Amino acid sequence: MEQSLRYNEGKPQWRYIDWKSLEPMVKVMEYGASKYAPENWRKGLNTTEVLESLARHLFFFFYGEEIDPESGQLHIGHIFCNAMFWQYHNEKNKTKEN
Repeated sequence: MEQSLRYNEGKPQWRYIDWKSLEPMVKVMEYGASKYAPENWRKGLNTTEVLESLARHLFFFFYGEEIDPESGQLHIGHIFCNAMFWQYHNEKNKTKEN
């Protein structure tokens, strides 16, 4: 059977992502959606506060605490979320500048 043409050169290769590894982030996102509102983080965040939160969760994770006592979720999930929040707003702010 003849294959159709596909031009995917230079595009992100999402197949390299292990989606199951992102489950802690999804669980933290669900927690945040119930605590604040779904997609509340997209409205705007202070990027310094986001990095401070990331650092706090990284500190506790680094010193052996796996579960955040407030949320009951894995610190690694909070780290993933904060990294994503920072990247989202960093890209959004770059777009505004151009």
